[in-house]
This record gives sequence, C-alpha cells and structure tokens, in this order.
Amino acid sequence: MSDTSIARRGRDLRHLRYAEHFMIWALRTSVACSPRCRLLQREFVHAFGPDPAEGLTAFHGWLLALAKGRRRLEIGRPGLIELTRDEALLLSLQTAAQMSEAAHFTALGRFIMGGEPDAGLYSAASALMSLMDRRGHGLPVSVSMGREPPTALPCVGNRPQLKAV
Repeated sequence: MSDTSIARRGRDLRHLRYAEHFMIWALRTSVACSPRCRLLQREFVHAFGPDPAEGLTAFHGWLLALAKGRRRLEIGRPGLIELTRDEALLLSLQTAAQMSEAAHFTALGRFIMGGEPDAGLYSAASALMSLMDRRGHGLPVSVSMGREPPTALPCVGNRPQLKAV
C-alpha cells in the first residue's frame, strides 16, 4: 500500500502516541468485544494504575454518550493498522475536551453525532481526559489548536482579496 493511499484513508496507528493508541484500541475492543473484556480491563490497569475503576467508569460514560448520536460511526476492527476518519475525528473531539475548547468540541460533536450533542458528551469527554491527563497520558495538541482563527478577508465582487503570507 502506498503512502498516498494511507494518507487518504487515515493515519497509521504505529505513528500514534500512547494516549491516542490507547483511546482507539479501547474503543475498538469495546465495540468489537465488550466493555467488560478482560484484556480491556488489563489495559486500563496499565493506563490508570492498580485501581482502574474510575477510568473504566469515565470511558464507559464516554461510550454511552457517543451511542446517543444519530450518525453511524466507522470504527475499525481490532488489529486494523489504519485509523478511520471517524476515529481521527473522535481523537480531535477528545483533544478539544482536554483543551477546554468548548466551541471546537461542539462543532466537531455536531458532525460526529449527526446533530446537536447533549451536554453529557462534553462532560464525559472532559472527565475521561482529565483522568488520563492526571496519569500523564494527555493527547498531543495539534499546532492549530489553541490558535486564534484566521480573520475573514474582505471580498470584492466574487473574488476574495488574498495576501501572500
């Protein structure tokens, strides 16, 4: 498979950091098997320490909040090396929650959920990311997060006025 086909279909899981990989692996395993899977439980011990109950509760809350959406999400099967578009969006959603970017979270949530996300999604995502951050497993922040949005350029007729940067 060429690099361009991977770029088109999604990111390679081998390039993810632990927190991203954990979130996707836990999501896929929960969907394919069960949130009560022993292998999943063991990985939560690795991520959250010897008493992972709080992490499991936060993760299950996040899954239940996602399940309320009207849009069907494309989740890869366990072992798939490529990240699906929806999985990448879910990571962006979690990063927005981690950064307390409520407006960005809501915009992504609308698309992911196929409608207006309820407040439970934001609180579940924030709780999960807060726990992960306390354990040192925060998601990496992209360069675009936390920046001011670009200012609108004035239009003359139908042509925008563009400046070289």
